[in-house]
Amino acid sequence: MNELATTLIDAERAKHGAIVVTVSLHDAPTSETEDTEEISALLRTLGIPVVAEMVQRRLQPTARTLLGSGKVEMIRAVAEAQNVHLLIIDHPLSGPQVRNLEEDTGCQVLDRAGIIIDIFSRHAKTNQAKTQVEIARLEYLLPRLTGAWTHFQRQRGGVNARGMGEKQIEIDRRLVRHRIARLHRDLEQIQRDQHTQKKSRRSELKVCLVGYTNSGKTTLMAGLTQAEAVGRDALFATLDSQTKVIDPHTRPRILLSDTVGFIRDLPVSLIASFKSTLEQVQDADLLLHVVNIAHDHYAQQIASTLEVLKEIGVANIPMITVFNKVDAIQEPHLVRVLRKAYPDSLSLSAYDRDDILRLRQFIYEFFDREFETRWIEVDPAQDQRTISFVHQSSRILDSLYEPPGKLHYLVRAPKEAMSQLEKYIVAAPTMTPPMEKEGSL
Repeated sequence: MNELATTLIDAERAKHGAIVVTVSLHDAPTSETEDTEEISALLRTLGIPVVAEMVQRRLQPTARTLLGSGKVEMIRAVAEAQNVHLLIIDHPLSGPQVRNLEEDTGCQVLDRAGIIIDIFSRHAKTNQAKTQVEIARLEYLLPRLTGAWTHFQRQRGGVNARGMGEKQIEIDRRLVRHRIARLHRDLEQIQRDQHTQKKSRRSELKVCLVGYTNSGKTTLMAGLTQAEAVGRDALFATLDSQTKVIDPHTRPRILLSDTVGFIRDLPVSLIASFKSTLEQVQDADLLLHVVNIAHDHYAQQIASTLEVLKEIGVANIPMITVFNKVDAIQEPHLVRVLRKAYPDSLSLSAYDRDDILRLRQFIYEFFDREFETRWIEVDPAQDQRTISFVHQSSRILDSLYEPPGKLHYLVRAPKEAMSQLEKYIVAAPTMTPPMEKEGSL
C-alpha cells in the first residue's frame, strides 16, 4: 500500500480555497443546516478560504451524489471558473457518493467528519492524541476505499488517476484493518500507563472543563491555574487533555483538566477514538460547562455539548454552567436573563482577574460543603503511610500528641478520603490541643 498521507486534504488541491455546500433536508432544522458559519470556521482553522457557499434543499437525498444534478453542475461550473479543486459537503457522505461527486466535479470531496478529523490530525501533539486521531482517520477512510481510494495514491496523480485495481484495494483494506488493530493495542498500553497515574491521584479532587470548541476553556484554565497556556481563536486548539493544580497550597489538592472541545455532529469515530481522553470527564468530581455567551448560537452549542456528555455517561456528575466572554456581548441585559434561566450559573470573562478569583472561590466552596470533619488517631512510629495520606488528602484543623506515641488529628476531608480513614476515626480527645492549621481551601 502506498504510504498514507498524514492528513485527508490534498494541500495542492486546497491552495485555491474550497466550495462549501450545506445540505438542508426536509427533516432537518433550518437554523442549523443553513448556517454555514461553523463549517467555514472549521476551514479557516485549516487555513483554507471559502470561495463559494451554497445551500442544497431537498425533500429526499439522491443516492448517487446526495445532491441534485443541477446543483452538481453548478458546483462544477464554479469550480472551473474559480480554479477551485476542493469541495466540502456539510453532511455525511458514503464512499460511492464521494467517488461520484469527485468524478462529476473534478474536485477532491470531503464531508464534515473528514474536515474535523483533518483538524484533529494537525493539532495532535502527544502519542495518545496522535494514536487516537490516526485510528479515527483510518476508520473514516476504510469504507471509502472503493470510492475515495484516490487518497492513497496522490503521489501518482489526482482524483481521476488510474492504475489501482480491485485486487490492490482489497490488499489496502486488509492492511488498514491490521494497522487499526495495532493502533488499538498501542492505545490500550497508553491507557494502562495512565491508569497507574490515576491511582496516585485518588486523594485529589478533580474538576474538568467541558464545552463547545472555542468557548474559552484554555484561557479559563490558564487563569485558574496561573499557567502560561494561551487560548487561540481556532476550533479544536486543544486536543490533548491537560491537568494542572489550581493552587498547590490547598489540601486536598484540586486538579483542573481541560479536554477536547465538542461540536455539533461530532463524528462517532472521533468520540470512540477519544474515549480515553474523555475518561477525564468521567473521573471528575465537578464539571465546569464553559459556554461562549457571545456566540449567536450559544443555545445550540449548549445542546450539542449536553448531548455528547449524555453519550459518554456523565449525567450523574455535578455540573456548573460558566458563561464566558461576557465582555464581548452586545446586550448587557443578557447576563440578567441568564441568571434567571440558569440560577446556579456564573457569568464572567476569562480575562478578568476578579472573575477568575470569584470562580476559584466558587470551586473551593462547592467542595467544602461536601467535606466531613472527624478526629482520627494514628501511631506515627508504625503508620507513616497513613500520616502522609492525611496530609495530602485533608485539611488538618487541630493536632495533638498524646504520650507515649499517639497522634490525634482533627481533619476535614472529602467523603471518599474519610472512608479510607474510617478505622482511624475516634472520639474527640479530652484535652484541648493547640491549633495547627495547614493550607485550606
